[in-house]
Amino acid sequence: GEMRGGSRRAALLLGWVSTVGGLVKPSGSAYRPLVLPLTAADGTPGVYCDPTTPLAARVFASCPSLSAGFYYDPPTLWGSNGGAQTILAALKRKTCAVVYTRELLATPDGGTLALDMLTSVSSTHASTLSAMGEGSTVVPIEETKARELANTRPFLLLTSGLGGGSQDSYVRSMAAAASTAGWHVAVLNMRGCGGSQITSPRFFSAHRGSTDDVRVAVAHCRVSAHLARDAPCVAAVGWSNGATIINNALAEQSTTHPGSTHWLDAGATLACPLNMIAANKNLQRPFHRLAYDRSIANGLVRNFVQSGARDVFAKAQRDGSTFEGWDGTQMTVDIEKLLLCRTIEAIDAELTAPCFGFASVAEYYADASSDQRLSSVRVPLLAVNAFDDPLAPGHSLPFAAFRRSESVMLALTAHGGHLGWCDEEAPFGEPRWVEETVCDFFAAALLPAGLKPDRAQQLESATESL
Repeated sequence: GEMRGGSRRAALLLGWVSTVGGLVKPSGSAYRPLVLPLTAADGTPGVYCDPTTPLAARVFASCPSLSAGFYYDPPTLWGSNGGAQTILAALKRKTCAVVYTRELLATPDGGTLALDMLTSVSSTHASTLSAMGEGSTVVPIEETKARELANTRPFLLLTSGLGGGSQDSYVRSMAAAASTAGWHVAVLNMRGCGGSQITSPRFFSAHRGSTDDVRVAVAHCRVSAHLARDAPCVAAVGWSNGATIINNALAEQSTTHPGSTHWLDAGATLACPLNMIAANKNLQRPFHRLAYDRSIANGLVRNFVQSGARDVFAKAQRDGSTFEGWDGTQMTVDIEKLLLCRTIEAIDAELTAPCFGFASVAEYYADASSDQRLSSVRVPLLAVNAFDDPLAPGHSLPFAAFRRSESVMLALTAHGGHLGWCDEEAPFGEPRWVEETVCDFFAAALLPAGLKPDRAQQLESATESL
C-alpha cells in the first residue's frame, strides 16, 4: 500500500534534505514492532536490538516492514526452503534493467576500482525485466556529461556478494528501489568484479585491503559534486561478502581509521556471514558444496582470468621474482594451482590468505569475521539475515551482540535463504520486503534528531547550498 511505497520514503528523505532539523518524525504508532523480549530464544524471527535506544524508537515508529502483519512472508509452496530460495533467486529472479556510468578510481598500490553510478532505470514492465548479469549497461564516464551534474540527494553506495557486481539482479533492484526512494546510487565493484580490470597484483578479501578500497571510494565520492560532495549523508548497503566488508569498514571508522573524508553515516548489511569460520564449515556439507561452493568458486576463477589478474600476477612474479603483499611481505601465487581450485576455501588458501598477510585460511576467516567488531560500530547499522541461509547459517549469528548495541540492529527472518527473500506475490521479481526495510531504516535512522550534534551540524552546512 501507499504507506509502504517508495513515494512515502522519497517524501521523507527529500523533505528532510530541504529542511534539515525541521522534519516531523513519521507517525507510526499504529504498528506493533517485532522487537524480541530478552526471554525470546535465540533464532526466533524478529528484531534483535536494545529497544530503549533512540535509534530503535525512531526505526520502530516508521518501519512498517519490521512490525507484525508486515514482516517477511515467503512464497507459499517452496519459500520455507532456504536452499530453494537461494537457488531460484539466483537463477530465476528478473529485475529492471539499468544504465550505469563507470568511473575508474586509482588506489595507492596501483590498483583500479570500478565505481558505477546509476543514471537510468528501465520501466518495470515484465517484458523489460532482466535476469542476473543481463540487465546492466555500463558507459565510461568520459563518454558522458555525468561530471557536470551536481547531486544534492542523499548518497548510497552498494557492494555486491562474493565475485558479483553491479550487474547482479539484486543489486540492480536495490539501486532502482533506492533511487525511487530519493537516493543517488552508485555501486562499488570489488577488484576484478563487475567486468573491471586488475591493474596491480592484488585481488580482494572480506577485510584487509577491501576496507581500504571502500575508504578510497567514499573519499572520492565525498569530494565529487556529481556523487556526494553536497549530499546530506552517505550510507552503504552490502550483501554477503560485501556485507562483511561494510561491517568491518563501519567498525574501523570508529576505531583504527577515523576521519570525515571517508565517513559513512549509516549502513545496511544483508545475508552477512558474520562468523566466517561457521559459514565455511556449513559450506562443506555435501549438497552445499555442490550447489553453492563450486558455483561461486568457478565464478571467482573466471573473474581472475577475465579481469586480467592472471596476467598481472604472472608478470609480477616472472623469472622467479616476488611481489609485495598487502602487509609488505614478499610473496608469489601458484597461478596454475589457483585456476584448478573448485572451492572458495581453496581459493582463499592459494590467493586471499597469503596476499593479505595470513598464514592460513583459518587465520584469515578469524580475522575477517565481522561479528567481533559489531560493538565498535557507532553509526546506525541494520543487519538482515535469514535463519535458513545456507551460506550464513542462523545458528552462527551473535544475537547477544545485537541485543546490547546502541547502534546495531538485526532483523532475522525464519526463511529467505541466501540473498533470496523472494516476494510472496511475485517470487521471481524484486525482493520488495528487504528493499522497503532498508530504505525505511535509512529514512528513520538518519533523521537529524538522531545524529550526534557534530554530524547534524555537518549536514546543515552541506545543505546550505541547496
